[in-house]
Amino acid sequence: MSKFILHNADLVTEENSSLSINNRSFLYADGFFESIKVINSSCFNLAQHFNRITETAEFFMMDINFSFSEFKLLLDKLIEKNEIVGGRIKMVFYRDSKGKYLPIENKISFVAEIEKSVNGFTLNENGLKLGVFTDMRKDKSKFSNYKTTNAAISVLASIYAKENVWDDCLLINSENNIIESSNSNLFIVKGEVIYTPFISDGCVNGTMRTYLKEKIDFVERSIIKEEILDADEVFLTNAIQGIRWVESFEKKKYQSHKFARLAFDKVNF
Repeated sequence: MSKFILHNADLVTEENSSLSINNRSFLYADGFFESIKVINSSCFNLAQHFNRITETAEFFMMDINFSFSEFKLLLDKLIEKNEIVGGRIKMVFYRDSKGKYLPIENKISFVAEIEKSVNGFTLNENGLKLGVFTDMRKDKSKFSNYKTTNAAISVLASIYAKENVWDDCLLINSENNIIESSNSNLFIVKGEVIYTPFISDGCVNGTMRTYLKEKIDFVERSIIKEEILDADEVFLTNAIQGIRWVESFEKKKYQSHKFARLAFDKVNF
């Protein structure tokens, strides 16, 4: 069976799809992406994803030309056409315009592909092993809050983690605060309190982070490396993998993942 992708409002087979070499996301990283979990043939937390898409488009000064209901209908068709029950959708949005650095217009276009994956969220059986990536730092700016197609820091951090036999790396900002991992928001636990970095410290404004904000209590504040080493528990969240508990950070080993289980129970259904 052919795999279908979505290019704006058109469903086309993967082999018949193509993008111009002049695509601005490729030339200038003039775009952003979104990853959406599919559970029981429906998009999980779609309203929050749409909110982030519209906010990111506004930041990029791109003109959104579809409503939430139109957007949902298109993704529902993509899921149905590919006969997906559990899966993940990857979308890339780009400014569809000619021009050099200065675009001629600000029309937005997107492509979306889908693949099968686990139907629902599962809590990792083995805890994650983390290190820290210090070769590059994220700025404390609005730009850092969005999932832009310039993801060099996450790419290099992922390579660095693999070289050091870690599952992931934590990232730091320009003031040496720990802000997130290469692909997830960060939460630490001390005593009975859950902490997570401020969005203004430069982490991605994750949809799972926002979802959890309505389900559990946590405190937002800047976090330094020493606090992670002193924490009782650490866990990560993202839209596709849900909640993942951490076994170790550098030489520190954590003895609990009670709060990770609590967060998992809030998103699993």
